[in-house]
Amino acid sequence: MQRTRFDKKKIMLSVTAIASMLVLAIVVAKIVSYSYDMYRSGKKVEELREKIGEATLVLDTDAETGRPVAYHTESAPEEPQPEAVRKVSAKYKDLYELNNDLAGWISIADTRVDLPVMQTVFDEEFYLHRNFDKEEDKAGLPFADYRCDMNDRSTNIIIYGHNMKNGDMFHDLLSYESKKFFEDHRYIRFDTIYEEAIYEIVAVFRSKVMYMTDDSFKFYNFIEADDEDDLTDYLAQIRSMSLYDIEPSEGLTDELITLSTCEYSEEDGRFVVVARRVKEI
Repeated sequence: MQRTRFDKKKIMLSVTAIASMLVLAIVVAKIVSYSYDMYRSGKKVEELREKIGEATLVLDTDAETGRPVAYHTESAPEEPQPEAVRKVSAKYKDLYELNNDLAGWISIADTRVDLPVMQTVFDEEFYLHRNFDKEEDKAGLPFADYRCDMNDRSTNIIIYGHNMKNGDMFHDLLSYESKKFFEDHRYIRFDTIYEEAIYEIVAVFRSKVMYMTDDSFKFYNFIEADDEDDLTDYLAQIRSMSLYDIEPSEGLTDELITLSTCEYSEEDGRFVVVARRVKEI
């Protein structure tokens, strides 16, 4: 009887060991699969970057006022197209021909935010888990709110992107928790497929997605300002929510971009960066 009990214990230990090894193998397989998916996603974005034309917009400082200004190099088009007949700029023509869902490109110096921005009106979250080739991809791509108009420019263009654990997509936005990082990375370049533009950050804050019936401030519902007072009230609201005080430069335009990614300190939390367009000369 003792030998039988001993044999049973050995069998149970063997089964437990095998089960543990299977669990470990599954975990390792998932990690390898995830890592490969992230590598493939990163390579795809690198390939897209190579298809972009040269930038023609440069950020500078006005010698008299000290304000930031943007100006075009000699290679820029002589006359901008009227909004009603706007054409895709030469910079993004090749990419747009590959996928007409391309809405623009966003980049922040010294970060992994150097990415295409997509937009699909009838299925806003189409690129939540799809790549530029419309294939399944955990990282997805940043996408603009379907309510935003790139052609007849909305007051505020809202762009959503994943906060990936490996640092891809909009993960680096969380670096703006540090005011020092903000001071060194105050400007964001966001081009639509029609034009280039540079933006200065005016607020960095945490928020969350609210219930539709909740009367709390919903940053993601500000798309078009009704009038100047409406815009002023919105800017005052987000500045009051900012993690640190930001004194915006004088002479910025009234065109905004809002970048939003997941933030996990609370349920449905969001980390948000808002910037105003720098005037061009």
